[in-house]
Amino acid sequence: MEDKFREMFGADINLSSRSPLGILLMIFAWFLSLVWEIAERVYNSAYVSKATGVQLDRLGPYIGISRNGATRSYGEIQIKGTPGHVVEAGDQFKTAKEVVFDLTDNVEIGSNGYGIGPIECTVAGEIGNVGANEITIIVNPSDKVEAAANLEAVTGGEEEETDAEFRARYFQSSSQGTSLLDSILDVSGVRYALVNENVYSVEQNGIPPHAIAPFVFGGNDEEIATVILKKKPGGIRSFGTTNVDVLDSQGLTHTIGFSRPKFVDTYVKVTVTPGAKFPSNGKSLLQQTILSYLDGLSIGDDIILSKLIRITSAVEGIDDLTITLSTNGTAYSSQNIAIDNDSVVRTSSDKVVVS
Repeated sequence: MEDKFREMFGADINLSSRSPLGILLMIFAWFLSLVWEIAERVYNSAYVSKATGVQLDRLGPYIGISRNGATRSYGEIQIKGTPGHVVEAGDQFKTAKEVVFDLTDNVEIGSNGYGIGPIECTVAGEIGNVGANEITIIVNPSDKVEAAANLEAVTGGEEEETDAEFRARYFQSSSQGTSLLDSILDVSGVRYALVNENVYSVEQNGIPPHAIAPFVFGGNDEEIATVILKKKPGGIRSFGTTNVDVLDSQGLTHTIGFSRPKFVDTYVKVTVTPGAKFPSNGKSLLQQTILSYLDGLSIGDDIILSKLIRITSAVEGIDDLTITLSTNGTAYSSQNIAIDNDSVVRTSSDKVVVS
């Protein structure tokens, strides 16, 4: 603009930063810079490597993914109170740092004076991930409820996916393609997936003719069904023991089937002989170590007793230790537990007893 002014008004025109014309040009240049910045963002919005915010979100559907939103942490809380009293869903508990959790189901206090129920943080994000015995304040006091505490850490809270994280997942999904299996595995929370199919005109291995049979461990039912509807071929039935109704873009309802793994309830008894260096909370640490190991097993992973014994070495000061296993809570043995290929281990803190 200065060159144009000199061309029109002469080379000796005063365009210094303190002159009236110089100030006027700076004002015009500033407003024009805003227009150029908008133009640059519009141009960059077409490229995953440069798009940001909502512009980046709008590129996800081209390959069938979307930004993962923030999730709420969840867990269980033990409530001490009058036997027979029912603590209603919606009652709240909080930490000393004012992180509040909702009770998501009614809990009846048992004859032993205790009850355990599910809780969920009222706020999404990592703020709800708290350690064991941190949720101890009763927001809704009652003369029939004496105390409450989460015996285990509460986890699962995640922040909304950042631009960098979403961009990395976008490129990973692009490189893997957008097949049905890849799309199911990309659903938040899915730990394992397998898609079987029957291409014949008669039933094969329990699968109807010309159908697919997705097998999925983890994730939300509705999200999984939505992905299957989008990715499966037209005219092909999605078969399974779990059936979810999904609306397509025209408002038509489709019943999408897929199967979930069978759960093998697992009970563990640990008898420990503590040594001089055994910590005061050693039994709780042993319980948490075993729970973490079992929760990390995937489809078809057997429970190997020697591996359980080996991981307990993470707790120091153990002079001796014996572990027995059961699938019914009655008959215990020192034998491995074989898990079928369509099953997965399920346990909880009340099923792992350390004495």
